[in-house]
Amino acid sequence: MIYQSGYLTIREYDPNFGTFLLDFPNKEVKKGFVSLVAADNLKPEQDMDNWIRTLVQTLRKGEPDTIRDLFTSFLASIPYTARRKEDQKERESYFNYTFYLIFRMVSVYATYIEKEQSQGRSDCIVETPLYVYIFEFKLDGTADEALKQIEDKGYARPYAADKRKLFKIGASFSSQTGTIDDWKTI
Repeated sequence: MIYQSGYLTIREYDPNFGTFLLDFPNKEVKKGFVSLVAADNLKPEQDMDNWIRTLVQTLRKGEPDTIRDLFTSFLASIPYTARRKEDQKERESYFNYTFYLIFRMVSVYATYIEKEQSQGRSDCIVETPLYVYIFEFKLDGTADEALKQIEDKGYARPYAADKRKLFKIGASFSSQTGTIDDWKTI
């Protein structure tokens, strides 16, 4: 019925197995369909469209403290059972990837994770037309340790001639609370 109404199109057909690969005909239909399914099945406690819109506007305005507030509340809403607990490196990666995935899903600005540079790799960089955000994350550490790593490893050097305003952000996550414990911006 969904195919016949035009909400899905056939992308591929495999005659050997008699299977079809269905897809959305365009982004508008996909967005509407996903929103409808998500609204009916996920029942989010907060309006994610509004949260995403606020994040994009915050990045656009250059407000790193509001980014902190948005991610602190978002991470606090994730059940503790969903966090990885095997080893320290995997636990820290959980938070790195969460940030990265959210920025990528917003799909508005260039986002890099573990961007290689001459002296190492920065955890996450987000580039907007007016701002560059360099994030370094620590698990059960301090924001000062993260900022020191940004300085020591020269993560901002590739942007020295860039006219955009640069934010260096050190963030520490708590393995106990599962959210941001310490945050500093320079």
